[in-house]
Amino acid sequence: MIPYAKQSISREDIKAVTEVLKRDFITRGPVVKEFEEEISSYCGSKFAVAFNSATSGLIAACYAGEVTPNDRLITSPNTFIGTVAGGYYKGAEPVFVDIDHLTGNIDLDLLKFSSEYTSSRGKNVYIPVHFSGIPVDMKKVEGMITDPNSIIVEDAAHALGSRYSDGSKVGSCKWSDMTVFSFHPAKNITSGEGGVVTTNSEHLYRLLCQFRDNGIVRDPKYFIGQNSACYYEVQDVTGNYHMTDIHAALGLSQFKRLDLFGNKRRELVQLYRELLKDEESIQFLEVDNHDDVMYHLCVVLIDFGSLGLTKSEVMVSLKEQGVGTQVHYIPLYRHPFFTKGHRQVDQYFPEMEKYYDRCLSLPLYYDLTEKDVKKVVKTLKKVLQNC
Repeated sequence: MIPYAKQSISREDIKAVTEVLKRDFITRGPVVKEFEEEISSYCGSKFAVAFNSATSGLIAACYAGEVTPNDRLITSPNTFIGTVAGGYYKGAEPVFVDIDHLTGNIDLDLLKFSSEYTSSRGKNVYIPVHFSGIPVDMKKVEGMITDPNSIIVEDAAHALGSRYSDGSKVGSCKWSDMTVFSFHPAKNITSGEGGVVTTNSEHLYRLLCQFRDNGIVRDPKYFIGQNSACYYEVQDVTGNYHMTDIHAALGLSQFKRLDLFGNKRRELVQLYRELLKDEESIQFLEVDNHDDVMYHLCVVLIDFGSLGLTKSEVMVSLKEQGVGTQVHYIPLYRHPFFTKGHRQVDQYFPEMEKYYDRCLSLPLYYDLTEKDVKKVVKTLKKVLQNC
């Protein structure tokens, strides 16, 4: 079976984790700090805070950004539920903006239109998603926002290693307040589970750390009450979202191979494109600069309708023949968490619906071979002809 995604674990990775298990600290220790420093240095941000998942990081970002029920959470419907989780917990209303179905990313013209709405009660919280690792033009996003109270949080769960058109790294926060990465096993590198939030704001950094540690404040200059050698304050009830040294050790070891992983993923995507270029019913996502993208997914857009097929039929048939695929994503507005409180809104998202009708994620991971890709393509062509 060729799965759609799979982690690549080396002997060095195993050794790094084993070494941590022999140390005095296995959680909240020095390896987490080292991992944070490596990420911030690589991305070009001032700070990085590690969490036990990217979803936790997104929730923490909304906490640090002081999101309220009066705020509007503006994002793409083509994403994982974690993108809106933080705002949802805070009571903010999710506002979805249609996508460009050829890139999978949020439509910036429509985003600009949405940004022109100002509320007398709350602020706009923008969460652009770098889908599949393809960067959103964040300079353009930042430039269209005129409300100084707005917050921009980049969901870069797919995009560690991707670059903007000026060469700076996703995660530098040049045009945003915070950026959130994921280290789930399907991502470009893994820590088992884990996430990191980068920022250039010392204020946001402090609040991110406070959220991660049960709402505890340990720095005397931020105390509300007394001050003594053994004193700390719980200023909020948040929860425990720490990354362990065990997870950080794996992430740090994997991080050393990030560029290697990225090059291999680009090569595999290029091979898919070459092998499928003559298939009239299949398109790939449009990318301005292939070399700037750290591909998390290999998404193809298949005109199932013109072939007289359904996506489900094709996915089942591919699985029966040893090829795993996935759908990224079912539009968020189709899920019960949204539909139970809203009327049907599919008709307002023609591009998302068009994309969802056609999208299929093919296998993509570091250990995938050229032979594997050729098998996937051969099997896909056969299924599309005979299903």
